[in-house]
Amino acid sequence: MIKIGFVGDIALTHGYDALYEAKGPHYPFERIRETLAGHDILIGNLEAPLCLGGEPYPGKVSLKAHPGYAAGMKDAGFTALSLANNHILDYREQAMYDTMASLDAQGIGWFGAGACLEEANRPAIIERNGISLGVLSRSEVTIDSPFYASGPERGIAPLDLEELAHAIASLKGRVHAVAVCLHWGKEDWRYPAPDQVRTARAIIDMGAGLVIGHHPHVLQGIERYRQGHIAYSLGNFLFSDLDWRWVNGEGEVVHSFMKLNRARRESAVFSADISETGIHGVSLTGCRTAKDLRVAVVDDPGRFEVRMRALSAPIAMSRYAAFWTMYDEFHTRWIQMMYQMKRARKVHKIGPYIARRVRDGITVRMHARAGAGSLKQENRPQSNHRARSGTMPARTEPASQNGEGRAGSREQKQPPGEINRNSDTLGKHGQKNQTLIS
Repeated sequence: MIKIGFVGDIALTHGYDALYEAKGPHYPFERIRETLAGHDILIGNLEAPLCLGGEPYPGKVSLKAHPGYAAGMKDAGFTALSLANNHILDYREQAMYDTMASLDAQGIGWFGAGACLEEANRPAIIERNGISLGVLSRSEVTIDSPFYASGPERGIAPLDLEELAHAIASLKGRVHAVAVCLHWGKEDWRYPAPDQVRTARAIIDMGAGLVIGHHPHVLQGIERYRQGHIAYSLGNFLFSDLDWRWVNGEGEVVHSFMKLNRARRESAVFSADISETGIHGVSLTGCRTAKDLRVAVVDDPGRFEVRMRALSAPIAMSRYAAFWTMYDEFHTRWIQMMYQMKRARKVHKIGPYIARRVRDGITVRMHARAGAGSLKQENRPQSNHRARSGTMPARTEPASQNGEGRAGSREQKQPPGEINRNSDTLGKHGQKNQTLIS
């Protein structure tokens, strides 16, 4: 009998950059190390490539982590990491290959991405004490950038149920248990969509014993289906606030900010016992990422259990689709309302903005009048008789036009500049057997 463990998204990025320089690669795992050490096999989703440079894809939030964190993950007990997600190629191909090399150097397996579709679909086969586990990873999220592998093209493994059924069938005779990791779902939604439930159950019917989900950044429910177990989302295991700016196709600066609220700080370690006869008992250990960016077991396990029951119970309902439709509509409106409230809280900034515009306008008009007056003085005739008789000099406009030009220059903003980066030379990662043997 061996114990295997799964965690959710691992993105040692943004806030973890300064933390690496100050505390080193092991700091984020210090308070969870004992819990993780109780597993013979430990698997997570590596949400950020391990690289120092690279050119990010435009039009999306890009994540990357210091390559030194590979040593921290190895020391924390990670056996293999899934790369089938929407961020592993954020800094293009070379960053993905560098990530694979960093994990190889630490003896950590990887799966779910590769130099071609065949390699991306290849499972990780891990053996401990004579018991073997086969793990497959697929992604289903929409990605605007070209991340998905196809034929000879590099990328991440897409979810294709027909292909996945063949992959599971080929593993059944080689390992004692099969697990499938899925990157899917709607971000910040606490319940999986009905089509996700159908897909997860179909994968169990194909022969998988475990289906492990991630990507929503929050915890979702779990369920026992026939002889299998499903965890729809394990949440953010290690994540920080994200603050990212980029220039879109119209030259506008786009600002994305994601703050770790209570729901985004919660995650779980999913544990399962495996023997030669398959999967036995499973359990969840609640975790929370603190403000110091270290993850630890929750202080109140009872409260965590109650919350997980509330997230899990509706999934088993016969009318779950109707329940989810109402939840989806409510949650969508809730997010819209919170966005409007956030904008309303900034209304106090409108007054000073209008005051500045009015003040600038008054200043411009005063300069314009002063300029016009000086021109009139210069054009005044020598004879006082003509001035007193009401005959006026010819009207001139240049002063007013110059004043308006100055006002316009104040209002125009310099378009944001672009930083020139030298693209890394794309490397090639040779195909290799991902079987890990103790």
